[in-house]
Amino acid sequence: MEKHLVSFFKKHNLILENKTIAIAVSTGVDSMALLACMNNLKTDFNLKIHIVHVNHGKRKESLIEEEYIKDYAKANNLDIHIMHLEANNEVNFQSYAREKRYDFFYKVIRQVKADYLMLAHHANDNMETIMMRLIRGSSLKGYSGMIEVNQADGFYILRPFLNILKDELIDYINLHKIKYYEDISNDDDLYTRNRIRKDLIPIIFNEDANAHLKFIEFANTINEAAKIVEEKVAVTIKDYEFSNNSISFSASKFLEESDYLKEEILFTLLKKYDLSKANIFEIIKLIKSKKKNLKVEFKKRFTIVKEYDKITIFNYLLEIQDFRVIIDEIKTYNINDTIQIIVSKTGCNYIPSKEDLWYNSNMLPVVMRRRIPGDKILLEGGYKKVKDLLIDLKLGILERDNVLILEKDSEVLAVIGIRKSVKLKNIENNDIIINVRSKYNG
Repeated sequence: MEKHLVSFFKKHNLILENKTIAIAVSTGVDSMALLACMNNLKTDFNLKIHIVHVNHGKRKESLIEEEYIKDYAKANNLDIHIMHLEANNEVNFQSYAREKRYDFFYKVIRQVKADYLMLAHHANDNMETIMMRLIRGSSLKGYSGMIEVNQADGFYILRPFLNILKDELIDYINLHKIKYYEDISNDDDLYTRNRIRKDLIPIIFNEDANAHLKFIEFANTINEAAKIVEEKVAVTIKDYEFSNNSISFSASKFLEESDYLKEEILFTLLKKYDLSKANIFEIIKLIKSKKKNLKVEFKKRFTIVKEYDKITIFNYLLEIQDFRVIIDEIKTYNINDTIQIIVSKTGCNYIPSKEDLWYNSNMLPVVMRRRIPGDKILLEGGYKKVKDLLIDLKLGILERDNVLILEKDSEVLAVIGIRKSVKLKNIENNDIIINVRSKYNG
């Protein structure tokens, strides 16, 4: 097995000597086999090995397993990093746990400056992954399952056992009398992967003892085809607007693409969320919607906003902070990171810009707040709903959500930066300026 690992590094032109390696270890057969093999190579290749272990806290045996891997690390002079997974109410615990595990792995990698993260997924695991994705739907690349080498941000993720059956790892473990623990939750029929492992994989191997080789061939074929599709997607999205927190693009141009390319574009843009094909279809339906303005918190993970022809996907839940501030003296009011109200004395007799409000200090207090349903403002032609005013101006939903209202005794005096009430314009002896500095922090 050690020879296989050395060959794996040579096959992928990866340097093994003098490297720092993080190994994810659950104490199961596969991860203990990987750890034991790499530990045997440690001296010959001058390796710095860090064990990374996550205690999910779902089984009473978890503490026993944690103590075992601690003892193993100490006996073999290996560094170890342990995380205890916080309790949660997620319906899909496996998905939640996977996300938290990888967050922890990457944190350790950055901390120890590891060159490689090694994972012990084997051929059986990959067969299960491919079948799961066929059932739930995936991107083209997703149908190929896991890959042996994946370049991440400053390090590589390695899965050297993907072409090896679990039985071979069990034989290795038994031969070298390496202690390991079985996770009884792997037999729980609640999870799709477990049902595939227990019910479908044995049937496939009954048909062909070398079925895993056919899955490897399938994965390689799909991977090559995916490269062609990825090139097409890259060309298509080159005009999209990317920022640290969001992606924006034209709905009409997106909808001009073929149905298949639409799916692949969204799988690419939203790769980090590991969405199913049903999720992708749901997002396409939102983009196709005849509603000109939409804001959807998708699966409580990210926000999709449609403003006429513009689609923006924010990588967080977009929450608008509500507030109600009483302005009763001349000073600066810091509302939050994006809104500041400056009230200052002025001796000017000119009308300020539409963003500034000229007011009489003797008529304080006034209130600055968010827009609420039913707001009306008195214009030259009579009262008009603020909502209708914003629609007439074709303001997008984000701009509407962030509109500020100045009111006095429940009367709207101004929609800040947009329109001022006739009542505000008729006020005399103005001696202060109310200036609102506001921007949407996207």
